[in-house]
Amino acid sequence: MSEPNLMHHNYDGIQEYDNPMPGWWVWTFAITTIFCAPYIMWYHLGQGPSIHDNYQGELTAYANEVLAKYGELTADEPTIRSFMDNEVAMTGMASVFRSKCAQCHLPDGSGSVGPNLTDTAWINVKSITDIAKVIREGVPAKGMPAWAGKLSETQVALLSSYVAQLQRKSVPGKAAQGTDIGPWPAVTAAPASGTGASS
Repeated sequence: MSEPNLMHHNYDGIQEYDNPMPGWWVWTFAITTIFCAPYIMWYHLGQGPSIHDNYQGELTAYANEVLAKYGELTADEPTIRSFMDNEVAMTGMASVFRSKCAQCHLPDGSGSVGPNLTDTAWINVKSITDIAKVIREGVPAKGMPAWAGKLSETQVALLSSYVAQLQRKSVPGKAAQGTDIGPWPAVTAAPASGTGASS
């Protein structure tokens, strides 16, 4: 009596055996294949958020938590210097920098339309507090927008610290512009939450 699952195909003396995949596996494969078409259309070719968008959203939420943690800060010299070495605060400000500044300065600060922020040369900055002034008032003649009213004073202070610490990275990019003012003075430990707050 012949085996019912044996097929008539014979290759090099080996007779083919009909061993189909389980039905549940076949249907799972078919459903996922059908599902991938609208998924690709929406997330890769359409307006659906990418994994990078989701990541940026998480970083933004983290930045907001950082701002809430430190309360109201004033963008004075001690505050800007002290937060340059605060890894938690600077990680939170990285997303703010990417969303507000990277279009002109690139995500790593190496400069595109705007100047390279990772060298020691500055166009409109003579002291570290001038960074906050440029962020607030912008440089309209050069296309730098003013962020006063769009960023809180705490955001300005921490973003100033983030921009100041970019100088340490010295990323190859746009040629140095302006006056070389040298590296910033040494920083101290970050103040406790609420220290440096304006009244």
